[in-house]
Formats: sequence, C-alpha cells, structure tokens
Amino acid sequence: MESSEEELQALLSRLRLERFAEEVKTLGVESRADLAYVEDADLEKLGLPLVPRRKLLEAAGGQWRKAPAPAAATAPSLPSSPATAPALPPAPAAEPEEPEGEELTGLAKEEMEQLLRDLRNIREDFATVNCLDLSSRSRLGNLPARVALRTMGLLGTGNSFFMEGIKKPAAALRARSENAKIKGMEPYQDWVKLLEGFVAANKLSDRTKEALERLSRHQALKVMGFTSELRFLAGPVYRGEAELEVRTRLWAVQSDVPMVPVLPRGKGDEAKSRSPRRATRVIAAPSSVLDEFPHWKKHVEAFIEANNVDDRAAELLRDATPMAALHTIGLLGVDNTFLLRGVRQPGAVVANRLRKVPPGGGAREAFAQLNKLMEDFITVNRLGAEACERFRGLPREQALRVMGFSSQEEGEPFIIKEVSADAEVLRRVAASSDAPAE
Repeated sequence: MESSEEELQALLSRLRLERFAEEVKTLGVESRADLAYVEDADLEKLGLPLVPRRKLLEAAGGQWRKAPAPAAATAPSLPSSPATAPALPPAPAAEPEEPEGEELTGLAKEEMEQLLRDLRNIREDFATVNCLDLSSRSRLGNLPARVALRTMGLLGTGNSFFMEGIKKPAAALRARSENAKIKGMEPYQDWVKLLEGFVAANKLSDRTKEALERLSRHQALKVMGFTSELRFLAGPVYRGEAELEVRTRLWAVQSDVPMVPVLPRGKGDEAKSRSPRRATRVIAAPSSVLDEFPHWKKHVEAFIEANNVDDRAAELLRDATPMAALHTIGLLGVDNTFLLRGVRQPGAVVANRLRKVPPGGGAREAFAQLNKLMEDFITVNRLGAEACERFRGLPREQALRVMGFSSQEEGEPFIIKEVSADAEVLRRVAASSDAPAE
C-alpha cells in the first residue's frame, strides 16, 4: 500500500497538484490505478478547478469528459468501436462512421475536410511529439480516420495532442482508441487544451505563452500549424529555435501575413516531408557516391536488420550497385525511407524498390530526408524524451555522426545494442559537439 500511495503522491507532485491530495483521497483513491474509477463529475464536486481535473484524469490514461446522458429508446445504436479490432489491417467496421462527418455544417465541416486531407501529416506530428514506438505508430496509422482524430485530441474534448507527463504513451494511445466515441464530436472543440500542449511541447517562455493566450481560436490553430501546414513542433527546443519560430508565427498571424512553409508539404498521401527547413537542405552528391558513403555496406546491413528483411531480398540488396542500394534504403533521393513502417512483407518492398531504381542509379541527393531518417533512428532505438529532444536539436553533420553516417570514419552503429540506448545517444551527442567538422 505504501508504494501505491507514493506513486499517487509522485503523480500529483509531477502535475503540481499536491494541494489537492487530501481531496482526492476522500474519494477512496489510494493508488494511481484507483483513478480509473474516478470521473470528472466526482472531482468537480470536490471543488477542483477545470484544468487540474483534466490534468489528473489525462495522466491516469483516461478521458475527463462527463458521461453522456442515456440515449432515447428510439435512437438507433451506434456500431461498436472499430478500434477494438486487430491493429493490422484497418478494420472494415470503420465505414459506418463516415456519415458522422456529413452531420457537420459550416466551419466545422470545412475543418473536418481539412483534417481528413492532412491526416497523414497530423499522425506524423503526433507520433513525433509523443515519441511513439514503431508498434504504436503502426496502430495509429491503422485506426479509422475519425477514431484517429479523436484519439489525438482533435475531435471533441478530453484528449490532449501532447501527452505530457504520461510515462507509457503506447498504453495511453491504446486506451484512447479503444474508448473513442465520435458521435457529435467536432474539430478543435478543446483548442485551448491544444494550445497548452503546444506551449509545453515547445517549452515556450511565459512571455510567448501570454501572447498565445490572447489569440482567437482561428489565429491559435494557424500558429499551432493545424490550419497553416506548419509543424506542431516548431523547431529544436534547447537551441531556442522553437521560441523564435513561434514568435515569427505570432507576428505573421497578427499582421495577417500568410504563413507559407519554405517547402509546401503537399496534400495527404502525396506529402513527402513535413519539415520544410530540413527538406530544403538538399546536398549534392559527390563525384563518386563512395566518397560520401565509404561504408555503404554497413548501412545496408543495418537496414536489413532494422526491417527484418528476408534472406532472399537481403542478397538482392547486397548484390546491387552502391547507387541502387543507397537509393533503395532511403539514403539517396526522396522516394524511399530507411525504416519500413507498417509493412507486412519487407522483402517484397525491397525487391519492388530495386526494380524502380532508374538505370542511372536514381536521384543523387544524399540524406535529402534527414528529418525522417532521424525519426527512424529514434524509433528503432526506442529513445526516451530527453534523448529525443537533445538529438532532434543537432545540426545536420552532428546528427549524421550520431547515427553512424560519418563519411570520414566507420562511425557508430545505427542500431544500438547491449547498452542503454538513451545513455549511448546522449554520449554520442556530447562527443559529436567536440568532434572536428567534416
């Protein structure tokens, strides 16, 4: 019992809600697990303000909204939530949900249409800001569209886009998706909560936070990137770039100046990258690919291991020319990624990519999708929040060195084994800042 009470007290302390400890215990809550039986109405009766109630129930992995009133006897029942179906492939039961979008009118309908068009990019942002592992990313990608939006906190109220303080985001994602109710939910109903998460994720100053709180709903959604095709994570935090980026967005929205990405992401599945700054940093290939990738065979082996490629496809990849192999594993050009996400037959994908490589070897831009490569590195090694933040803030050359893509030495392995991945990445980050520029 003592350890359970300590865990509960630690949760309240982390959320800065220690002053409500006694009130919570009057409900019979003796551990963090007991919070699953508490509803928003219970906490409201104790006199807890709205925001502390939301934080507490959100951190417990639940939804803070009040239970809906019983439906009339003549009302048709909704089909059971498709989120309870197996994660792969998407459940066919999702189809009956589509009429829900037809009930929306006016602005809500327009916002829903935009969310559905941009769903792929939104999923990418949600996975990135919450450091989801590969399994959770796959689960999120296979959820029906409206269930995914509800799970990410963009429909209705109760869920946050940035799951601050949640130690097990994978468990929270599963609980949200399995309990998602979409009837009557409209886009951005809880936009104030989205704004709070935006401030926390980007670690913005009090001054910037106050400026954001003065924005209208329309302005806030543009600054957060949901209606302006910008990223929710505004930039590297510890170097101050996120703060500067958000202030620039504030100026633009208050001056009624269009906020256009440096490189437009495109729409839906056609989008290639959601990181304008990194996507535009295309580095011309050297006269010989081997100058840039002297250890390209090592990268091929890392790709094979990370994606569990079968022996037959692995041999095809090993026998390919350096240009074809590097293009196939996503280190040249923008057509392919290093990590195969949500793929059932990696070998078939590898063979198909090799067939599509042009006779001349394909595009020659080295690390043109650096942002996606960095996210693949984070996913493969299951990095925690601190390591993610430090790693994402690195300049291009240092990031490549940390991942083992140095052109002057054999470099570190892409897949970290036998040691703590977080500790090893933090060590590499520190070492990369001391290493001479290539």
